[in-house]
Amino acid sequence: MIEEERLMTVTLPPELESRIARRARAEGISSEAYVERVVRKATAETPREAAPLPEWPGHTLNALRREDLYDDVR
Repeated sequence: MIEEERLMTVTLPPELESRIARRARAEGISSEAYVERVVRKATAETPREAAPLPEWPGHTLNALRREDLYDDVR
């Protein structure tokens, strides 16, 4: 089954609609395409902040060696 496209109608004040139209024309795209791009960017999920790396006593975190992780190499 193919999912139907869902549309949303938003009512904007005339002055905002005019600004959107001007910016869209300046970029050579439709107002709808401009608004879609702006909304997608504004609602994009941001990548999660990376968890801190574990500390290895006596070693810098720049580069770990196999010896730092496994006992079979010592």
